[in-house]
Amino acid sequence: MRGGAPPGFSPSATQVTELGLAEGATPWIGPGGRIMERLELHLTYFCGERCLFCSEAHRMQRFHRFPVTWGRVARVLRMHAARGIRAVHFTGGEPTIHPRFVEVLMLARKLGMRTSIGTIGTMLAREDFARRALPHLDEVLFSVHGPDAAVHDRMAGKAGSFERVSAAMAHARRMAPHLRRFANTVITRHNLDHLPDTVAMLAERGVELVVVSNLTAEGGGHDRYAELAPRLEHLAEVLPRVPARAPGVVIRFFGVPMCLLGDHWTCSNDLHWDPRVTVEWQAAPGKVAFTGIYSWAPDRKRVHAPECAGCARRDVCMGINDAYLDHWSTAALRPFDSGT
Repeated sequence: MRGGAPPGFSPSATQVTELGLAEGATPWIGPGGRIMERLELHLTYFCGERCLFCSEAHRMQRFHRFPVTWGRVARVLRMHAARGIRAVHFTGGEPTIHPRFVEVLMLARKLGMRTSIGTIGTMLAREDFARRALPHLDEVLFSVHGPDAAVHDRMAGKAGSFERVSAAMAHARRMAPHLRRFANTVITRHNLDHLPDTVAMLAERGVELVVVSNLTAEGGGHDRYAELAPRLEHLAEVLPRVPARAPGVVIRFFGVPMCLLGDHWTCSNDLHWDPRVTVEWQAAPGKVAFTGIYSWAPDRKRVHAPECAGCARRDVCMGINDAYLDHWSTAALRPFDSGT
C-alpha cells in the first residue's frame, strides 16, 4: 500500500513501552502487527546530475519552487520520533545541498534516530563539507552506476560525476571509520553488462552492501522506458553472476523477479525490505502538501505476470515492474515449483 493514512491499530502498553515512547504516543503498526520504524524524508528537489533514468525527475520539475524549510523538517522529525521512528533516510533530489543539512543530521541524532542519506556525492566530495557532515551520519548510500567514468558519467548525464562520487566515497572511508558505506546502482540496458565489474569495484572501495535496482518507469525512467529497460532474458543472464564478484559484500536485487536470480533468489530485496513512511511534496486539490506516504510492502509499480500464477514464491516475490507488461513478453520468467 502506498498513499493515505496507515491502518488503524491499537498498540498494547507493552509495545509502547518497548519502543520507548512517551505515555499516550501511538506507533504506526500495520498488517500483521509490523511496526513502522523507518522514515524517508525528501530534503531537496534539485540535483546537479542529469541521470537518464532519474525516478525523481518529474517531481523535481514540479516542486523545485517549494523549498523544504528548516521548520518543516524539524516538525516532521519530531512528530515521527514521537511515533516510534528509529531511522531516517534523507533523499531528494540531492539531500546534501540543503542549506542546513548538517543541522538536520544533528537534530535527527538528538531525537534518537539513526541517520542515512542517498547521495551521488555532490557535497561530500568537498573535504571541508565531508568533515562537518560525516560525524553525524550512520550510513551513506552512494549512487554509482558503472565501474568507471565512461559508464557512470553516461548514466549520470554529466561529465565528472564518477570523479565526484569516488572522492566522496574516499572521504567517507578515510574520515569516518564508524560509517556504514552502501551503494545503489540502477541497471539499464546500457550498463547491465558492466554490473559485475561495478560491484567488484565497489567491494574494492570498502562498500559493504550494494542494492542493485532495476529500472522503474517513473520520472526519466518513464520517459525513456522502452529505450532503457533491460529485458528479462538479459537480467537472467547477468544477475546470477554478480554475487561471485564480491563475496564479502551483501547484494540486494530490487525490482527483479526472484526466479531470474537463480540460486541467489534469497538476495531479493523483497525478502529484506522494511516498512517506511516517505514524506515529500505531493499534489493536492489547488495546493501542494508536504505529507507522508505509508508503504508496508515493496509492491509499488510491481505486478505478477501470468507466469507467476503457479509460482511457489508468489507470496513473497512482488513480481515484475508493471510497465514491462506493456512492452515485452514475460516468457523468460521461470516460476519456482514447490520442490525448489
